[in-house]
Amino acid sequence: MHSDKNNPGTMKVALSALLLVTAFIFHASAKVVNVSVTVSTTHAVSFIDDLFVGVTLGSGLLPTSQHWKGLDFNSPKVQALAKGLSPCYLRIGGTGGDNMAFVPTGHHRVAGNQVFTGATWDAINKFVQDVNWKFIFGLNVLKRKEGHWDPTNAKELLQYNSAKGYKLAGLELGNEADIFHGAYNVTLSPRQLGIDVLNFKKLLRSTPGYETTLVIGPDVNVGRSSAYVAEYFRAGGDRAVDKISYHQYYTSGRTAHLSDFTDPKLMDTLVSYIQTGLDVARRTNPLTPIWLGETSSCSHGGAPGMSDRYVAGFLWLDKLGIAARMGLKGVLRQEFYSGSYSLIDTGTFDPLPDYWLTLLFKRLVGDAVFSVKASVDSSTIRAYAHCTKPSSSYGYAPGSVTMYFLLPTNNTTSIKFPQFHGQPVDVFWLTPVGGLTSKKVRLNGKLLALVNSQLPRLPPKTVTSGSVTAPGKSFGFIVIPGANVAACKKHTQSPIIG
Repeated sequence: MHSDKNNPGTMKVALSALLLVTAFIFHASAKVVNVSVTVSTTHAVSFIDDLFVGVTLGSGLLPTSQHWKGLDFNSPKVQALAKGLSPCYLRIGGTGGDNMAFVPTGHHRVAGNQVFTGATWDAINKFVQDVNWKFIFGLNVLKRKEGHWDPTNAKELLQYNSAKGYKLAGLELGNEADIFHGAYNVTLSPRQLGIDVLNFKKLLRSTPGYETTLVIGPDVNVGRSSAYVAEYFRAGGDRAVDKISYHQYYTSGRTAHLSDFTDPKLMDTLVSYIQTGLDVARRTNPLTPIWLGETSSCSHGGAPGMSDRYVAGFLWLDKLGIAARMGLKGVLRQEFYSGSYSLIDTGTFDPLPDYWLTLLFKRLVGDAVFSVKASVDSSTIRAYAHCTKPSSSYGYAPGSVTMYFLLPTNNTTSIKFPQFHGQPVDVFWLTPVGGLTSKKVRLNGKLLALVNSQLPRLPPKTVTSGSVTAPGKSFGFIVIPGANVAACKKHTQSPIIG
């Protein structure tokens, strides 16, 4: 019997067999974590509404010289992406707003200030009307006279707005006034800011057409400035604000590392941050809704190559889950366009990974929020649950439950739902195309992209095996259509409460 060791065909077969065996051994030895998840469905711990997730644009886009930094409100892509998030708050505010004045015609300048014109105001109002958004605007609190806020320029804007018939959902007075000393070499005490915003509230309520426009504030980082916030409330802010707005970022975009975005310890810092905000607010405003009115992964414009990539979804989705569970009524993402934390690409207007994540959240996640227990700790899996949102997109019946999960480790995870044993589930799982820093994302393995400048269908994958297995360092949504949860039948969708 002769040997075939020098036969190329035999060697090919042997090599293929070796590769198959190696692949099997690798698969068999890969760690799979089995997790059982239980939802406490007897009562909701909190409620959100359709406007829970909003977006922002920076005031720095407003001056005529900026040309909106290339944002084209008439682009079919931009229109389609914005309409996909409707209904939605849009907040325009930020550091640039406290050095900006309104000039209706654009034919004159205001000493010491950047300006935005009536034409700019017209453009943004037409856009929010077209896409069914609600507009919130931050006024310049550094327009001052004899130590107090000077409302002259604000009155001019309100008069222009009324003459045009535009609607303002909300107004803010000042952005992060607690750090004015470092930004402008100006100190604005919390007591004076509280007095200013109360005077502003009185002005607004006495101006025809603005009797119900929200006053929102103080627009500072409460974790950094809890004493400032407390004094602001005591000085009149407590009677002025209809919504309490805090700003929050996990870390600086200048120093962030890729590992930060999947770090459960960093995610958990939001819990203590929100608790601080709740504790300060409850002393004077126990019933006033609280928002994260400007928030993203990293401050200073975001972390380049990370804050607008797939990996940013871990902090973003976890933030939405924690905020909803802890009773916040609004989370406004910094920002829809511009910066390294944008939801849409500043060059192409294509949707970035967090846009798709936000879109699915708005389509699937309903009002009632439940507590969740998992058989492993939150460093392995982070889980959140709500009633499913009644939606024309999917037609889920009242009683269904939507859960969303983050897997921050490298471990493949098998998720089981013993209380819903034997029921099929719909999976909407998002994975990156080519790694955590990818700008492209797949839904259940299919690349997500606009189709002729319109949103594609986002169909689920139905799983009947009793468990859902997902790769490490990924996240997604799971709907249990037949959950038959009583709390989700009698509370099909709350009114606008936030």
